[in-house]
Amino acid sequence: MKINLTISEKLKDLRKEKNLSLEELAEKTGLSRSALGSYEVNDFKDITHTTIIKLAQFYGVSTDYILGLTENREEGLSEIANLRLDDDTIRILKSGTVNNRLLCEIIKHPDFWKLMSDTEIYIDSLAAMQIHNLNSFVALMRSRLQLRDEVPDSDHYIQTLKACEINEDDYFSRLICEDISAIAKDIKENHRRDVETGDDNNPLTEVIDIVKEYAVATDPMKATLTTLSKQLGMNFNKMDPAEVQFFTTLVEKYSSVYRNMLPKKGRGKK
Repeated sequence: MKINLTISEKLKDLRKEKNLSLEELAEKTGLSRSALGSYEVNDFKDITHTTIIKLAQFYGVSTDYILGLTENREEGLSEIANLRLDDDTIRILKSGTVNNRLLCEIIKHPDFWKLMSDTEIYIDSLAAMQIHNLNSFVALMRSRLQLRDEVPDSDHYIQTLKACEINEDDYFSRLICEDISAIAKDIKENHRRDVETGDDNNPLTEVIDIVKEYAVATDPMKATLTTLSKQLGMNFNKMDPAEVQFFTTLVEKYSSVYRNMLPKKGRGKK
């Protein structure tokens, strides 16, 4: 995902948040529909300062937000000192080495509070005493059973009681990992259609399919035509005889792949 949104992306997002079409926005702002549409494409021409002011007032955001000078939509935000951020953290956030937009999405996720809560409980050892008491109780019960009934350590029920004891580090590591994984999956799903998001299609799968097709092919020409058709997004099976003949002529004349598949002529070694 992008670190910062462009002016066009911000204007489009703001309009969609209000569930407005371009026609409806034009009617409410007095700006032309064509101009508003041009502002939302990546290669739009310069937007005038009066238009920026009008749109900022309509959407209730700052002009600096639309211009990309800040990611804060509102004016008069709290002073940095009130955010309890130390100097090193501020330097990191301002350095450009961290995707602050992604960081904001993680913080805004509905389950972020759970991630923070579980992390604080672990770091501050708030559950350590309870876990210790639980483990001690289980160990005591195990010892009493072994002493009373002379049960060996290898007994299935004794091993079950041992397995009931909780390792604090392992437990919270798994819990925190589940928290952040769930958040990351949701954010990933929200950005699945972004142009910066990687394609789910694996190019290696296509290569493997081509290799398999050539490996079992009894007709080199048909295998070549079928493969080329797939790569070009064409349906070879729907071609009429004249189209197949034309395609075949081109392949025979220009395809080095097809020529390499043909048996080599010449005398073998004696």
